[in-house]
Amino acid sequence: MTRTRQRRNQGWITLERRTTPYSWVAHWYFDQPYRDKQGRQRFRQGTHVLGFKTKDDLPTKGSAQARWDAIREEVMGGAARTTVAPKGPLTFQRFLNEEFIPIRRGGWNKATQGKLSYFFNLMSEDFGLVLLTEIDKKRLQRFLNNLSARLCFDTVNGCYIYLRAVFAEAQEQGLVNENPARKLSMPHARERDTYTVSLQDVQRIEKALSGRDQVIFKLFSRCGPRAGEVFAFKWKDLHPDQSIRIERTYSRGELKPPKTKKSRKPIYLPTSLYEDLLALKATAEDPSPEAWVFPSSRRRRPGADDSERGPLMPLDYHNWVNRKLKPVAEKLGIRVNCQIMRRTFATLANEAGGDLKDIQAQMRHSRSATTADIYVQPIARSVRESIEALDRILGEPQDIPEKKRQGD
Repeated sequence: MTRTRQRRNQGWITLERRTTPYSWVAHWYFDQPYRDKQGRQRFRQGTHVLGFKTKDDLPTKGSAQARWDAIREEVMGGAARTTVAPKGPLTFQRFLNEEFIPIRRGGWNKATQGKLSYFFNLMSEDFGLVLLTEIDKKRLQRFLNNLSARLCFDTVNGCYIYLRAVFAEAQEQGLVNENPARKLSMPHARERDTYTVSLQDVQRIEKALSGRDQVIFKLFSRCGPRAGEVFAFKWKDLHPDQSIRIERTYSRGELKPPKTKKSRKPIYLPTSLYEDLLALKATAEDPSPEAWVFPSSRRRRPGADDSERGPLMPLDYHNWVNRKLKPVAEKLGIRVNCQIMRRTFATLANEAGGDLKDIQAQMRHSRSATTADIYVQPIARSVRESIEALDRILGEPQDIPEKKRQGD
């Protein structure tokens, strides 16, 4: 079988590197061709997000291929039926494609589009061709329970949230009488990673780094920004009030606006770090307001091939972590990445006596519960000190008021 025929019959898999984490995507050709403007015969292409390239989901291309082999006929067959006869009974898949307003509205960035596609593909594999009115709570709960047995909390929670949103929208449009997802229970799934770096290990990493790399790491450990924000700083974002404005993010060659409207706020720098940045600016090759604080060593236009030279772009945080931070941390026996450092900042700031609302403002979370429940992690020493303090209070003799004693 030639490669072209094999692709047409069985599809093929690619690794999408524009999502975080990377995702495996299956592609295939629809059977019915069309003619382009030049009269040439073309085939439309379908895509299906299989999952993320992580150890908990699809770590290798072989595992992605196995998942695609298991669902290929159902996905390709269902897509073909939808393409040939889009009208007819309102199935779950058709509702997503034609009626679900958040999908029709669009405007999502590529990373969010990839995650949404992944969530909806997981749902469609289970009940995509089932009539919307025939999907009940029991089936939805079984779907979530099955997911929780093999996937992480964030994936299960994402499906839980969007199932509720899908059926709330369907009920609002009058397409279903009752919302079967309204009383779904979030099943127990693998917990989020809550690992943080200890204060001593943060100091060891800082000591092992030098120059620009040490300044970058200090931004993470002392200020708690998101990774893409750090590498998108321009000199004009640094202000005399010892703050730095978040105006954009940069990742995998793509400049984007901040994650949310609330993210577009300043973060505040300790005096020592502000002075480190000023010293870095004094020795920078280009200290102009529009220049990058952490420029790349090569010129490349966003989205272009390596051979196409363009304006100087900032460092990509994936490259910095893999080439600079991880080798140093692994030599010291410390597990670390940018997300771990964001949790570490919140945890250490809390242990240092920081007010939760102040930490929330620095991290630019919309809710203090996000800061408290996800980012601030208990540290064994502080927990032990709390228990010892309570033990001392309970162990100390207390003066009992005379009236209380008579009442006894």
